[in-house]
Amino acid sequence: MTSTIRNERRGTNRSEVGQTPEVARRLVVELSSKAAQDLAWLVEEEELNKTTIVNRAVQVYKRIMELQARNGSIILDDPENGTQDRMLIV
Repeated sequence: MTSTIRNERRGTNRSEVGQTPEVARRLVVELSSKAAQDLAWLVEEEELNKTTIVNRAVQVYKRIMELQARNGSIILDDPENGTQDRMLIV
C-alpha cells in the first residue's frame, strides 16, 4: 500500500510504502479528579515524571487491547488476598 504523506515541518509531499503519518508528540488532556490524583500518586510513588508514567500507561493499554483482540486477557494476582482477577477493558 502506498500513501502520500505531507511533511508539515518541511512542507513537502512524499510517498512511502506501509508508512503512516508521524503521530503528534505533544498532548494536552483534561483528567478527571480521580485520574489526576492517581497520576500524582504514581509520580510520587515511582519517582518518575508524568510523561514517563503516561508513556508506560499507553504501552500497557495497547498490550491489553492486543491480547483482548485475540481473546486473551491479563490476570492480576493478589498474593495478599489470595485472589486472581481477570482484567478486561470494555
